[in-house]
Amino acid sequence: MNPKLNFLDCVDCEQLTRSAVIRYAELRKNTLPILGVWVFLSFFPSIQAAEPNPVRTALLSQLAIYPESAAPAVVVSLNHSPIAAQVDALVLDVPVRVGDTVKVGAVLVQLSCRDFELERTRLQAERQATQAKLELSQWQLKQAETLAQQQTLPEEQVQEKRSQLAVLHGDIAAHAARIETTERQISNCTVKAPFAGVVTERLIAVGQFTAKGTSLVRLLDTSHPEISAQVSSRETPALLQAQSLTFEHNGVTYPLHLRSLLPTIRTETGAQEARLDFIGHPAEPGAAGRLLWRNKIIHIPAELLVKRGEQLGVFVNQNGIAHFQDLPDAQSGRPAAISLPADSQIIITGQFALQEGAVIKAESKARNELGKAESILDKEKP
Repeated sequence: MNPKLNFLDCVDCEQLTRSAVIRYAELRKNTLPILGVWVFLSFFPSIQAAEPNPVRTALLSQLAIYPESAAPAVVVSLNHSPIAAQVDALVLDVPVRVGDTVKVGAVLVQLSCRDFELERTRLQAERQATQAKLELSQWQLKQAETLAQQQTLPEEQVQEKRSQLAVLHGDIAAHAARIETTERQISNCTVKAPFAGVVTERLIAVGQFTAKGTSLVRLLDTSHPEISAQVSSRETPALLQAQSLTFEHNGVTYPLHLRSLLPTIRTETGAQEARLDFIGHPAEPGAAGRLLWRNKIIHIPAELLVKRGEQLGVFVNQNGIAHFQDLPDAQSGRPAAISLPADSQIIITGQFALQEGAVIKAESKARNELGKAESILDKEKP
């Protein structure tokens, strides 16, 4: 070593080792005691070159996953209605049984209509009598008008005939309305299916007297089923963006289309109700299963997450420097959504010992796998 070198030159030399410094101090005993060198080294350990942290990296596009989410769901019918009586009458016949499939207009219950038929007959007779009075009143009015023109009858009597005729016209109209009401009651004695479906309950029996509004049978509409699902409010954005929605029941999947997401959140569960329509053949009403959808947002596996402070995130290789990228919505043990570019180099090994700004020596996952393949090939060579 050249004794003309000054001590500061040695300090600035990154390759200087402790033994070299001690040797240099022995040559320059009058300049700096050996003890001073040790003190200096203790305060400036950076004169030794810092070893970079060996890590492995992989592109985000290679690590990206699109997790599948699920929510409890059940098939519901738009119509599962109790069919009620609209008149007070005796039950004569119930031609359907539980489980029967009926078409629109099929007879469900036959009620007794004898009283209403008698009432209709009475009203028709009254209308006929009133019609006869009306015809007589018309003739009398015509005669009165003739006599009035001959000035042999006071005009007051003519007006009286006209008034009587108007009253009879009103009676005829009232009778017509009462007859129409009675005929509607007679038609209501035959209770018909308002829609096609399946009879799920018989609530009345032959011989019973039913009052207006009493439920007779319960009918389930099987032609318009839909899915009702309870989705966590945190997952509704992913549900709205999902391209593929399916309902799973007993190992069978049914494609769906999202019809509506109710804008209210249930306080006790934190869930929102989603209504979905079947695409193609539907499942049976009452079937319980799961609503499944795949998230469109890139997620990173849970095992790559690290915690720094109170935040979960990943380390990214930025030109040989480790940068901690926090993921605000990340949860421990679950894949986390990430918005970095697909070509970002994510550190996949050695990340738990890193700190922000640490120097790293990165080895890509692809290069590592290539090295393993070459090693295997070398072993297989004769």
